[in-house]
Amino acid sequence: MMLLEGLKNPKYQSTIIRDSERIRGLWWNAALMVLASTIVFAASAWFGVGSEYLSRKLTSVSGAEYEMHKALFIVGQALWGLFYGTCILLVPALYFWSLSNVSLNKFLYLQFLVLAILLVEKIVEVILAVSFGLPDISSPFSLGILGQYLTNNSFIISFLACVTLFKLWIMAVQYRYVKIFTGRSRTSVLTMVVGLNIALWLLSALFSIIKFEKLV
Repeated sequence: MMLLEGLKNPKYQSTIIRDSERIRGLWWNAALMVLASTIVFAASAWFGVGSEYLSRKLTSVSGAEYEMHKALFIVGQALWGLFYGTCILLVPALYFWSLSNVSLNKFLYLQFLVLAILLVEKIVEVILAVSFGLPDISSPFSLGILGQYLTNNSFIISFLACVTLFKLWIMAVQYRYVKIFTGRSRTSVLTMVVGLNIALWLLSALFSIIKFEKLV
């Protein structure tokens, strides 16, 4: 209910949250959302999304060793989902809180909504990967496809792939809630929201081009 209301009617819900002294069930719902993040990332790994390096090992290792690598990959992705969900809740909330006099819990509620949108995006990416073999940089909902036509630079392509319809939806939600919570000018709020998201996209693009399996 908290999630649906927050996304369906952000103007009304943001006003309610702004005027509330206490947000009931926030931490419990946030914990459930982090658990959902863990499950979604584990399921993505189970379907083999992002496991290209495992496929290259298929002919060079035994069946038992391959299954062990696959299990470790799933566990690793589950832990990443736990870390990812926690960071999405806390880091932007702390950022907005540090730039305002608003209670941290209100921004945690906002990021609770953001994480829900990101998990929907992740599920869509898994469906596209499993059904059509499309990696996230080739999602029809992102600028990644355009980037592949414009350049061969993997960092630029990865950055443009971060610019999706879901991310724009997130920015719209953040703008609405931060504007209502803080009462700041449109320019100020827009600068906060856009600056945060561009920084996160740059960080995400950087991580996506690092071949972590080569560092182990």
